Amino acid sequence: MSRRGFASVVGCAVAAVGAFVALDHFGGSERFADLPGGADVRLVGHFTPPQIEKLAALPEAAAVECDDTLYDVEITTLRMSLSQSTVLTALRSPGLQRAALVQGRDPGGDGELLAVDGRGLRLGERVTLTRGPSGLAATVVGVVARPSGQPDAVALLPAGAVAKLENAPCGELAVQLRRPSAATAFQRGAKGVLGGDPAVTYDESLRGHV
Repeated sequence: MSRRGFASVVGCAVAAVGAFVALDHFGGSERFADLPGGADVRLVGHFTPPQIEKLAALPEAAAVECDDTLYDVEITTLRMSLSQSTVLTALRSPGLQRAALVQGRDPGGDGELLAVDGRGLRLGERVTLTRGPSGLAATVVGVVARPSGQPDAVALLPAGAVAKLENAPCGELAVQLRRPSAATAFQRGAKGVLGGDPAVTYDESLRGHV
């Protein structure tokens, strides 16, 4: 092999190792999963509202929303009490929604929620949700099918209501990309916005693109 050919092979090897290290630095090249809804990427960390807005403004992003899951929520109505319930974030972006609306409408504010079909809550019912010292009252304005990834969830709340119950910064983001090939560019942009590398999980459909 010529010296030039050998240098080319070494250069390709270094580039491949560099790409692997970069991916591992962003959460690992093997972090793939079947993400719920239409999410292409899931970020885990601590995200402020201004950071979420900046991430959503990146040219590679079609949608970025807080997508926290709350466990051990007490849900009470005049008819019943459901302890240790799972509550999801009701995402606004059509491309990220993990549960199809089957009755009623989407929430218009933090005082409205979606009930999961067959889990006990009824359309129009007044509900009180409590988690530790935090609580809020809401009305069921819609009913959705069992959510992908969390079929045992009881209700979906807007992000603002979830934040009130969680009493903490947003911990997980769902991201829909404009195209799969934009994943790496989005990673670089996200690092610039966040000042560091959050834990990253890619949807299975992105294998070969990152």
